[in-house]
Amino acid sequence: MSHLLRHNEGADPTLSIPSPQPKDYDWVLISGFIVILTQVGFAFIGAGSVRYKNAQSVVIKVFLGLFLTILIWWLFGYGFSFGDDFQTKFLGGTKLAGSKWEATQYGNDYTNFVFRAAGAAFGIAILAGASAERMTFLGWSVLTLIYSGFIYAGLTHWTLAAGWLSSLGFKDFSGAGVVFFAAGAAGLILTVILKPRKTRFDNGTTVEFSRHSPLYIGFGSLLVFAGWLFYNGGVVAQGSKTQYAQGLVAVNTLIAGATGGFVSFVIRYFQYETTNLVALSRGVVSGLVAVSAAADDMKPWTAFIYGFVAALFYSILAKATPSAHIDDPAEVIPVYLGSGFIGIFLSGFFDTKAGAFYGFGFKLLGYQLLGLLIIFAWVVFFTLLTLLALKGFGVLRIDDETERVGIDKSLCLGEAVVFANQVDEAPLLKQTELANLPSQLGSGYRSGFK
Repeated sequence: MSHLLRHNEGADPTLSIPSPQPKDYDWVLISGFIVILTQVGFAFIGAGSVRYKNAQSVVIKVFLGLFLTILIWWLFGYGFSFGDDFQTKFLGGTKLAGSKWEATQYGNDYTNFVFRAAGAAFGIAILAGASAERMTFLGWSVLTLIYSGFIYAGLTHWTLAAGWLSSLGFKDFSGAGVVFFAAGAAGLILTVILKPRKTRFDNGTTVEFSRHSPLYIGFGSLLVFAGWLFYNGGVVAQGSKTQYAQGLVAVNTLIAGATGGFVSFVIRYFQYETTNLVALSRGVVSGLVAVSAAADDMKPWTAFIYGFVAALFYSILAKATPSAHIDDPAEVIPVYLGSGFIGIFLSGFFDTKAGAFYGFGFKLLGYQLLGLLIIFAWVVFFTLLTLLALKGFGVLRIDDETERVGIDKSLCLGEAVVFANQVDEAPLLKQTELANLPSQLGSGYRSGFK
């Protein structure tokens, strides 16, 4: 059994302590470029998860969140995350607004900023789905600045920048806990404070709002799947100098994502006896979230387990969430909160350097659970504080009329998806060359198209 659990056979870590290697910052920079493009995938997922009358507003929030994250990270977030903490290991206080950034073979703040700011935008894109169809653009902008520039930046310093939480013993390779579990926790608080969409759970009943486009969800998930390879791969900053680690991370990421998608698809079939593109797509992302906890330190068969358990957990939570009258259009809670928890939890058993299944006891598992508790408490406290302040100023949720008509039509100069036979287009059609189109096709206008 021991030979099945052994990782990277032939290497004896007791023989020598490896010296620091120069980092391949060309690889990190290219990875950062590709990771930014995953925002297109998140925009597709968000737009496809809502009713068509709000599709454009979700895309605006994803892109607006990306741009605000880049700016706040340049001013504060990068310094809070990777600046000098003066031995407190709590929060950085230098490198603010690009001050004293350096570029050497052992450290390049410019390239690191591109990659890490792109990773920070992951969490905001996830929250765009949690806020869908209910939150004002002003409230969204304020939440983006506080979450990216402070809440997430603090967590990054504690973990990904070797702060106090990672020094304590918490392990998180690329952010299953600090990025995705944290975003899921913020999404839970956001959707609870915003309350459900109108008529969703009125009078004790559950009304199923149709998703605008399962195709968008599928296409978006595939784009995110491809970008995730560069996100996890970019964390291994030595690039071509560590071919083993690069290949292992890529293989584990692929296997976990593929397993999550397939298992979710099968589970949904047995639940409802029908195929489901949404379940297939959500399952892929669930597997990716889970494996991000330790993609560099597991065998491929372990990645299969991560993807399998994440898909199972997603399927359970996806059914339980609406039963609890929690309105989560993009299923942020099952995909990110649930799968992030699973990834960090399983690492306590499967981590090859400290996991229980490798003879190291349950010490790491304790650190992992403690870390999740700390992350949850930090995120919930400051997210809740921000949302309650926004609610107090009356800028959190859109008004009832805007919600009824749709954010796109009310605030975005029209809907992103327009049908030629909508009733409200009749006056416009009379003034254009399309005026005779209905008669040519032998069909009239359909009223009440929703």
